[in-house]
Amino acid sequence: MKGERLKLSKRTEYGLRAVVHLAQLWPHKYIQAKDLSKEGNLPGKFLESILLALRRGGFLESKVGSGGGYRLSRSPRDIRVGEIVRRLEGRLTIKERTGQPEGRPGEIAVRLINIKLTVATDEVLDKLTVEELAEQALRGGNSLQSMYYI
Repeated sequence: MKGERLKLSKRTEYGLRAVVHLAQLWPHKYIQAKDLSKEGNLPGKFLESILLALRRGGFLESKVGSGGGYRLSRSPRDIRVGEIVRRLEGRLTIKERTGQPEGRPGEIAVRLINIKLTVATDEVLDKLTVEELAEQALRGGNSLQSMYYI
Protein backbone atom coordinates (compact mmCIF):
# COMPACT_ATOMS: atom_id res chain seq x y z
CA MET A 1 0.00 0.00 0.00
CA LYS A 2 2.99 2.30 0.46
CA GLY A 3 3.38 2.96 -3.27
CA GLU A 4 -0.31 3.81 -3.78
CA ARG A 5 -0.36 7.36 -2.51
CA LEU A 6 -2.67 9.94 -3.93
CA LYS A 7 -0.36 12.25 -5.83
CA LEU A 8 -0.83 14.80 -8.57
CA SER A 9 0.94 14.25 -11.88
CA LYS A 10 3.51 16.80 -13.02
CA ARG A 11 0.99 17.89 -15.66
CA THR A 12 -1.58 18.76 -13.00
CA GLU A 13 1.01 20.25 -10.65
CA TYR A 14 2.33 22.57 -13.36
CA GLY A 15 -1.20 23.40 -14.49
CA LEU A 16 -2.23 24.43 -11.00
CA ARG A 17 0.92 26.49 -10.56
CA ALA A 18 0.20 28.27 -13.84
CA VAL A 19 -3.47 28.85 -12.97
CA VAL A 20 -2.55 30.33 -9.57
CA HIS A 21 -0.12 32.68 -11.31
CA LEU A 22 -2.80 33.66 -13.83
CA ALA A 23 -5.26 34.24 -10.97
CA GLN A 24 -2.92 36.86 -9.57
CA LEU A 25 -2.98 38.72 -12.91
CA TRP A 26 -6.71 38.40 -13.58
CA PRO A 27 -8.58 40.17 -15.18
CA HIS A 28 -6.27 42.82 -16.52
CA LYS A 29 -3.17 41.15 -17.83
CA TYR A 30 -2.46 38.51 -20.43
CA ILE A 31 0.86 36.69 -20.13
CA GLN A 32 2.73 34.83 -22.82
CA ALA A 33 3.53 31.16 -22.27
CA LYS A 34 7.29 31.80 -22.35
CA ASP A 35 6.99 34.48 -19.65
CA LEU A 36 4.72 32.29 -17.54
CA SER A 37 7.25 29.48 -17.94
CA LYS A 38 10.11 31.71 -16.84
CA GLU A 39 8.30 33.42 -13.94
CA GLY A 40 6.78 30.18 -12.69
CA ASN A 41 9.91 28.06 -13.24
CA LEU A 42 7.89 25.70 -15.45
CA PRO A 43 9.14 23.68 -18.45
CA GLY A 44 8.21 25.64 -21.61
CA LYS A 45 7.02 23.03 -24.13
CA PHE A 46 5.21 21.00 -21.49
CA LEU A 47 3.53 24.15 -20.17
CA GLU A 48 2.32 25.06 -23.65
CA SER A 49 0.50 21.73 -23.97
CA ILE A 50 -1.04 22.23 -20.52
CA LEU A 51 -2.20 25.75 -21.38
CA LEU A 52 -3.74 24.45 -24.60
CA ALA A 53 -5.65 21.77 -22.66
CA LEU A 54 -6.90 24.41 -20.21
CA ARG A 55 -7.94 26.68 -23.06
CA ARG A 56 -9.81 23.84 -24.75
CA GLY A 57 -11.48 23.13 -21.41
CA GLY A 58 -12.75 26.70 -21.24
CA PHE A 59 -10.56 27.81 -18.32
CA LEU A 60 -8.27 30.08 -20.32
CA GLU A 61 -8.61 32.48 -23.19
CA SER A 62 -5.81 33.55 -25.45
CA LYS A 63 -5.07 36.66 -27.43
CA VAL A 64 -2.63 36.92 -30.32
CA GLY A 65 -0.37 39.88 -30.93
CA SER A 66 1.13 42.63 -28.85
CA GLY A 67 -0.05 42.38 -25.27
CA GLY A 68 -1.38 38.92 -26.00
CA GLY A 69 -0.93 35.61 -24.30
CA TYR A 70 -3.14 33.72 -21.85
CA ARG A 71 -5.45 34.70 -19.03
CA LEU A 72 -8.24 33.04 -17.09
CA SER A 73 -11.52 33.04 -19.00
CA ARG A 74 -13.53 33.83 -15.87
CA SER A 75 -12.99 35.04 -12.36
CA PRO A 76 -10.76 32.86 -10.14
CA ARG A 77 -13.62 32.81 -7.61
CA ASP A 78 -15.76 31.02 -10.22
CA ILE A 79 -13.25 28.26 -11.00
CA ARG A 80 -13.07 25.25 -8.70
CA VAL A 81 -9.75 23.48 -8.22
CA GLY A 82 -11.56 20.19 -8.78
CA GLU A 83 -12.50 21.32 -12.30
CA ILE A 84 -8.87 22.03 -13.16
CA VAL A 85 -7.64 18.76 -11.66
CA ARG A 86 -10.23 16.69 -13.53
CA ARG A 87 -9.39 18.47 -16.80
CA LEU A 88 -5.69 17.72 -16.47
CA GLU A 89 -5.63 14.54 -14.41
CA GLY A 90 -9.00 12.90 -14.52
CA ARG A 91 -10.61 11.92 -11.23
CA LEU A 92 -8.18 11.39 -8.38
CA THR A 93 -8.54 7.93 -6.90
CA ILE A 94 -6.40 5.70 -4.71
CA LYS A 95 -7.41 2.63 -6.71
CA GLU A 96 -9.76 2.12 -9.60
CA ARG A 97 -13.11 0.88 -8.44
CA THR A 98 -15.13 -1.44 -10.58
CA GLY A 99 -18.77 -2.08 -9.87
CA GLN A 100 -20.10 -3.30 -6.55
CA PRO A 101 -17.64 -4.43 -3.90
CA GLU A 102 -17.24 -8.20 -4.00
CA GLY A 103 -15.02 -10.64 -2.19
CA ARG A 104 -14.09 -11.16 1.43
CA PRO A 105 -15.19 -8.64 4.07
CA GLY A 106 -11.63 -7.30 4.46
CA GLU A 107 -11.30 -6.71 0.69
CA ILE A 108 -14.72 -5.05 0.60
CA ALA A 109 -13.73 -2.83 3.53
CA VAL A 110 -10.57 -1.65 1.76
CA ARG A 111 -12.51 -0.89 -1.43
CA LEU A 112 -15.11 1.04 0.58
CA ILE A 113 -12.37 3.12 2.23
CA ASN A 114 -10.87 3.87 -1.20
CA ILE A 115 -14.29 5.00 -2.42
CA LYS A 116 -14.74 7.22 0.65
CA LEU A 117 -11.28 8.75 0.12
CA THR A 118 -12.12 9.47 -3.51
CA VAL A 119 -15.42 11.13 -2.58
CA ALA A 120 -13.75 13.16 0.19
CA THR A 121 -11.00 14.28 -2.19
CA ASP A 122 -13.58 15.38 -4.75
CA GLU A 123 -15.47 17.33 -2.07
CA VAL A 124 -12.33 19.14 -0.87
CA LEU A 125 -11.21 20.06 -4.39
CA ASP A 126 -14.69 21.12 -5.47
CA LYS A 127 -15.14 23.41 -2.45
CA LEU A 128 -11.82 25.16 -3.06
CA THR A 129 -11.79 27.96 -5.63
CA VAL A 130 -8.72 29.07 -7.54
CA GLU A 131 -9.05 32.44 -5.81
CA GLU A 132 -8.95 30.81 -2.36
CA LEU A 133 -6.01 28.63 -3.37
CA ALA A 134 -4.08 31.64 -4.68
CA GLU A 135 -4.81 33.62 -1.50
CA GLN A 136 -3.71 30.72 0.71
CA ALA A 137 -0.57 30.27 -1.36
CA LEU A 138 0.29 33.96 -0.93
CA ARG A 139 -0.05 33.50 2.84
CA GLY A 140 2.44 30.65 2.69
CA GLY A 141 0.00 27.73 2.74
CA ASN A 142 -0.27 27.65 6.53
CA SER A 143 -4.06 27.51 6.49
CA LEU A 144 -4.09 24.55 4.08
CA GLN A 145 -2.13 22.25 6.35
CA SER A 146 -4.52 22.66 9.22
CA MET A 147 -7.66 22.80 7.10
CA TYR A 148 -7.66 19.61 5.02
CA TYR A 149 -7.11 16.17 6.40
CA ILE A 150 -8.55 13.26 4.46
